[in-house]
Amino acid sequence: MIKVGLTTWTDHPFLSSGKKQKITLSEYARDFSLVEIDSSFYRIPPQSWVTKWQTQVSADFQFIVKANYAMTKTPLPHAPQLEGAALAKLFTELEQAVSPLVAANQLQSLLFQFPPSFTCNVTNVQYLQAIRKRLPQWPIAVEFRHASWFANSELTHDTLSFLAGLNYSNVVVDEPHAHNNGVPLVPIVTNPKLAFVRLHGRNEVAWAAGTRERYRYRYQPAELAQLTTLVQRLEQQARQAVVIFNNNAGKDAAPNALELKRKLHQEPNGGSLEQLNLF
Repeated sequence: MIKVGLTTWTDHPFLSSGKKQKITLSEYARDFSLVEIDSSFYRIPPQSWVTKWQTQVSADFQFIVKANYAMTKTPLPHAPQLEGAALAKLFTELEQAVSPLVAANQLQSLLFQFPPSFTCNVTNVQYLQAIRKRLPQWPIAVEFRHASWFANSELTHDTLSFLAGLNYSNVVVDEPHAHNNGVPLVPIVTNPKLAFVRLHGRNEVAWAAGTRERYRYRYQPAELAQLTTLVQRLEQQARQAVVIFNNNAGKDAAPNALELKRKLHQEPNGGSLEQLNLF
């Protein structure tokens, strides 16, 4: 099975019949049965929010929840980095917040997206081991943002073997990396339960600048055809494959995702596919 979704549900006016700039989760769920929650990166949501989300979607709807910035050692302006008991408390808060999703079998995965500063070294390898020890049964996907994890064929093999040994899903990333400021596409499944693909776009110029504009990119039909083949190949290696579009600075994620669903011969949940005349 392949599920396609977007990062957040609000910023996709293409999915609104009235082209509203912000849409609701129930509107989003007419077209997709998977979403990535990114707000948890900045603040772990109260459990009451999570249960409210569940009332707006069907029972087979799935959530990917992004780990908090402190849990991924991501430096943010004016935000403290947590260690020891404070960090352990944050893990507990996340577990409690998403427990309704676990109970309803609606948690697709926790996503640990590590920053470029999280390089391949002994300290960070040990931290990845500590996360699994802290969350032994949880579905976890890992996205690296520094090329050192895949610097050569030997390191790539070691990284993937390490992820597999911890039952982590390797996030297959599509992003610019020609100037060593991103990671290459490594289409290898490390957890037979889940193949995970995240599409950030291919805006080389903006990516090097490091601004929000790096995600302004519209995948063209030929590129989506290649991605369709990639996802289908990954699906053969796992129980389920998920694809998340994160190329939304120009609001291109939704139309791109719907086009990919069409190429995969999937119907929308409720119906924006007929709007596609952009290709």
